[in-house]
Amino acid sequence: MKGGPCKDEFIAWENCVEAAESNKENIVDACFEVTGLLRKCMEAHIDYYEPILRAEKAMEEEATREASEEEQEPITRDIAEPAKASGAQQGK
Repeated sequence: MKGGPCKDEFIAWENCVEAAESNKENIVDACFEVTGLLRKCMEAHIDYYEPILRAEKAMEEEATREASEEEQEPITRDIAEPAKASGAQQGK
C-alpha cells in the first residue's frame, strides 16, 4: 500500500489507527474521515487496488452472512427447546 498511488492516504490512515489505539479510542469513529479518503483514492485507482478491494468485499460479504446466521440461531434454538421440555414431561 505504501508503494501505490494512494501512499499518502494510506500513511494518514495508518497514523490515525495507531493514534486511536494509543488513546484507546474507537478506530472506526476516530478514523472515519481518513478511511473514506483512502477508500475514495483506492476506487479512483481501481486498476492498482482491485485485488485488495475485491478481497475486502469478500470479507464484508462473509461477515454479513455470518451475522445473519447468528441472528437466526437463537430463533432455531428457542423453537427446539420447548419441544425437548415437553418430551421430557411426557416421559415422567
